Amino acid sequence: MPESNIAIILLGTKYPGNIGSAARAMFNMGLSRLILAAPKCSVNEESYRLARSGGPILDSARTCRSLESALRGIGFLVGTTGKTGGYRARTLSPRSLAPRILDHAAGQKVGILFGPEDTGLVDHDLGVCQLLMRIPTRPNAASINLAQSVMIVCYELLLGTLEREPGPVPALASVEQVEAMYAQFEKALLEIGFLHSENTKHMMMRIRRMLGKAGLERSDVGVLRGIARQIHWFAGSRGK
Repeated sequence: MPESNIAIILLGTKYPGNIGSAARAMFNMGLSRLILAAPKCSVNEESYRLARSGGPILDSARTCRSLESALRGIGFLVGTTGKTGGYRARTLSPRSLAPRILDHAAGQKVGILFGPEDTGLVDHDLGVCQLLMRIPTRPNAASINLAQSVMIVCYELLLGTLEREPGPVPALASVEQVEAMYAQFEKALLEIGFLHSENTKHMMMRIRRMLGKAGLERSDVGVLRGIARQIHWFAGSRGK
């Protein structure tokens, strides 16, 4: 079942009640994997009270000190945002993304990342995500409670599982492999002057968006790392 490979990842959550309410939403919609990344609060009595039947999800939730550790083993990552513009210009709705998420979850672990209640995901967090999701709202009312957002996304995933045959999708490289590739690629592009201190962040985000849409398989990451190694060698040979 693809649902067993889907993890709801809450980053920097500040209120125990939101963790509990998110667990309840997950239980109602058939998801069970909850990851708490660098939480700013603890799971407490309020969390369990609001979780109701989702208590076992809190019992099995994995708590990680950083987002990096929370993403270990995740092959496909979708970030959520309520904002638009800039790096968030290209977002998809939960309904349009649900089939793609379920297709990937049929063969690998998938994460759906939610940010803190007050700020949401910042640019650095968004850069790790292959695709971005935004819940449509009426104009000037884009802010949605964290647990409500989790419920909407989980609901769309549940709808997507009904009477549906999963489509074939390639196994993507893990988030760790992709991040190591980006670090190597950034270093190589700095060496040849394509990147410089004024544009590194912006250009790397553009590259991440471009490659993230393609969905990088392990062999793709290997090719790109090979290109980065060749750039590094060429830059070094020119400097001799």
